[in-house]
Amino acid sequence: MRPIFLILISILFATSSCKQSSDKENNVFEEKMDELENSTKVGSWQQNLITTEPLQIDQLKAKLPKQLAGLPLRSSDSPAPQTVVGTYSVSTNPNHESENIIVQILDGAGNYGFGHVNAVHKMISMEVNNKGDNNWAKTQDHQGVRMLLKEERVKNIQFSELQYIKQNRYHITLTGRRLDSKKLLQAKTDLEKTNF
Repeated sequence: MRPIFLILISILFATSSCKQSSDKENNVFEEKMDELENSTKVGSWQQNLITTEPLQIDQLKAKLPKQLAGLPLRSSDSPAPQTVVGTYSVSTNPNHESENIIVQILDGAGNYGFGHVNAVHKMISMEVNNKGDNNWAKTQDHQGVRMLLKEERVKNIQFSELQYIKQNRYHITLTGRRLDSKKLLQAKTDLEKTNF
């Protein structure tokens, strides 16, 4: 009779500890699910973007200033929906040999723009501080704006990139060829003076 009693006690103890372990695992699982839900929740400014009407391409092109960081606007184009690209250079015909800044503005309004700007917002919100032999990338605040800044040197050619969200709506990307990030920060300061 004693061995059966010991077996029953062992079974009760094992099921009790399994239940406690299971409860702990469920609590951890629920906490992780809550964290995931909170991280994917959309803020009010992002919700407003979904119902906002995107600008027409001509209206977006009008947001490109005539000059950035001392470089005049040489061309503008619309390579994708709700997107304009402007090229700034001293050269009248910018190419891979000339110093230039390319500015891309994507309107984050409507369903198309909202998804894009939401993804960029999450990317810029993360802490980034990477350094390689010929490149680096970091997130930082500049004049109250959160941005991702990068530099890379390829075959002795300096490339730089700066990304941020302007007015909780526009994804701005500045790309420099044969220019460092300081020049892009100057261009960003000029772009911030533009009336959006």
